Amino acid sequence: MHSSTALVAVAVAATALLLLQRQRGLLPLHHRPLRPFGACVEASLPSLIRNGALLRRLWRQNGGLLVLRGLSLTPRGMLELSALFGEVEQELDDSKIDFRVGGLSSVMRIGNVRDETGRLISMHTISAPLPPGGSAQYRAAERQPAWHTDSLYRRRPPVGSALYCVTAPPSGGATCFADATTAFASLDEVTKERLRGLTCVCSMAHHDAKVKKRGSPDYPTLSEAQRRANPAQRVPLVLRHPQTGREALSGMNAGTCAVLPGGAELSRAEMDRCELEAVEMPSVEAELRALLPFATRDEFVVQWQWEPGDFVVWDNRCTMHCATGFEWQRFTREMWRTTLVREWEE
Repeated sequence: MHSSTALVAVAVAATALLLLQRQRGLLPLHHRPLRPFGACVEASLPSLIRNGALLRRLWRQNGGLLVLRGLSLTPRGMLELSALFGEVEQELDDSKIDFRVGGLSSVMRIGNVRDETGRLISMHTISAPLPPGGSAQYRAAERQPAWHTDSLYRRRPPVGSALYCVTAPPSGGATCFADATTAFASLDEVTKERLRGLTCVCSMAHHDAKVKKRGSPDYPTLSEAQRRANPAQRVPLVLRHPQTGREALSGMNAGTCAVLPGGAELSRAEMDRCELEAVEMPSVEAELRALLPFATRDEFVVQWQWEPGDFVVWDNRCTMHCATGFEWQRFTREMWRTTLVREWEE
């Protein structure tokens, strides 16, 4: 009897502890792997906030792609959740300050949302829908989908980005993510060595001019003063991740206007054509776009079909992503985005 009483007491204490842990959000987070990479977690916001270190480990251990489902975030909640993964950028690019959410310069609205006067209050980029069959593999003849890594034209490119879904269309509008680390590892050794010697010239002015010219007439472009304040940057085509030490394909951005070996440079006249006329040097086609059909094969890609309440964070240093289209003339899509400028040290 004494032994049975002790067992009951232990069971009652264990149950009480579990209840307390659940109330405080301290239980281990259950996650499921995505295929071919990434992980998905469903938990309350308090539980996520209290398990930031675990979330960061899951993020890193699953190829830099983490999905959190079933949330209801305010703009400040979006900021708080994003900050678990790194330092959140507090200011938007000069051309995008009109897209702030809730008065926060750290949270940007993406989609086709307009205010009561009809003014566009979200960054609206028109993307091609997925083709019949649904594959997101890059189609060279159409130059679609527009695979990229974010903001490589900055002096310090972001380490990551996060998107939160507020409103989703009934179909279409998926975001696709490619594992740029595994794609690079799958190349032959001769190709790897050649790519390690190349750098990409990335320009914000070229990026904005190209997006506007290629089907998004509402997209803002830089003034001459903003152009001078944001000169083109050089980034390696093969980037070694500072945390994992693994190499990944990089340089995939609409702002990439040339791919050059070593210390080679573009002339001032060539740079002006790239930034003012959206001209792209042939080396981008020969080096970057030639890689995309391989790097975005289905075996490397996750297609995420958004539902309201989804939050996705990705590592800009080891993934690529692309938007896909929906019937934007009929339906509304509203996403909030934050940008991570520095990863937290563990």
